Amino acid sequence: MEPSVWTIALWGLGVFAALGLLFGLALAVAALRFAVRTNPLVERVREALPAANCGACGFAGCPAYAEAVVERPEVAPNLCAPGRGPVAEAVAALTGKEMGKVLDRIVVLRCSGTSAYARNEAEYAGIETCAAASLVFGGPKACKNGCLGLGDCVRACPFHALRLGSGGIAEVVPGACTGCGICVPVCPKGLFELYPRNRRVELACVARDKQVVVRATCMVGCIQCRKCVAKCPAGAITWNGLTILIDHDKCIAYGPSCNEACVDVCPSVILHRVGQAPRPVAARVPVNLEV
Repeated sequence: MEPSVWTIALWGLGVFAALGLLFGLALAVAALRFAVRTNPLVERVREALPAANCGACGFAGCPAYAEAVVERPEVAPNLCAPGRGPVAEAVAALTGKEMGKVLDRIVVLRCSGTSAYARNEAEYAGIETCAAASLVFGGPKACKNGCLGLGDCVRACPFHALRLGSGGIAEVVPGACTGCGICVPVCPKGLFELYPRNRRVELACVARDKQVVVRATCMVGCIQCRKCVAKCPAGAITWNGLTILIDHDKCIAYGPSCNEACVDVCPSVILHRVGQAPRPVAARVPVNLEV
């Protein structure tokens, strides 16, 4: 007598159920055998981090940093730029490490050469990235040190702290910037720099050309007259033979007694007090090219 359809179906179900149970037991044994033991402290540290996974700490995301700061004595607890002081304090408390100094920084675009002030000398028709445009004779701008405005930095910022302004160059959104510094190496012109958030003055230009060249390419570029260098009583502004540099730690430490005299003596408009709009171009004092 041949088995019925129902008998065959029941046998099939039984075989598949047995196989499923067998494979399930095998997977359970393998999971127990090869389980990775995790430190519960790592999970607590990870929960204290902002989960931005931006990589500003130098590790591949928050889980990697949490594991490193717990397992490796040399990894400091204050490396999370987006978390700033509160996160550093929490991680230090969990790991029992010295918190150290937490720098509250913000990125600054050192260029004021918008389309109204900096002229173009060519029309770029290639790949729409700053990295690509800069390979073609330094880009379409006459100023070879200026922002190209093609948005590499905007696309790189994980916190939406950068945008392309109406003037054709990038703009920083201060409230959104965490000081992670991811945009700094992205800019092919090296225009971004991390400054203390409580800085007092900004030099929004990195002109490295002679005065005549700067005047011919940008209405607001730094002409390197170095009057600000001579006027700064704190010695915070220096000339490195190529461009103007500001030591913001010295500037902040000196205090407000100088009243930011460097700003008032600057014949351009790109050295200005933080929180105040730069002087309009028409208000520039006559330029004395003598140093």
